[in-house]
Amino acid sequence: SPRMKETSGWQQVFSSPRLDWVIERVALNAKVLGGALGDQDKMVAAASCSEIILWALRADGNGTEIGVFHLGVPVEAVFFVGNQLIATSHTGKIGVWNAVTKHWQIQDVVPINSYDAAGTFLLLGCNNGSIYYVDVQKFPLRMKDNDLLVTELYRDPTEDAVTALSVYLT
Repeated sequence: SPRMKETSGWQQVFSSPRLDWVIERVALNAKVLGGALGDQDKMVAAASCSEIILWALRADGNGTEIGVFHLGVPVEAVFFVGNQLIATSHTGKIGVWNAVTKHWQIQDVVPINSYDAAGTFLLLGCNNGSIYYVDVQKFPLRMKDNDLLVTELYRDPTEDAVTALSVYLT
């Protein structure tokens, strides 16, 4: 995770321990303020197959491993929405790690074709013609089964797959 300084060019700020698997996806979060981690400036996640490893990076260049999370299926995208780490798979699974609760939650949804994030909302375009959303900042869990609250925002009457999403909130 290099950073750029205007006068000195690129410099290394973190080097992970040697991993025994190929890194396929990487996500970087530049600001994580408050919560159970304290004021961490940066987090970085690396994914391979169905595993995601997450580090908190400190200003002195050292990193602390937060954990290794398992999605159970191949990870196709890994990214941050606010200070929540999200992993998705087209098979119909999402994983969410919450920086405040330090809780990793896996949720089954219908197969995912596209996604976008706007503010604290994660939107999922699915192959059944529906667009679902999750407010990941609230990390809402249903009381009856402890599942994520995934809400259907739109359903195409012909059930055509939602293959692309682009969201802009003012």
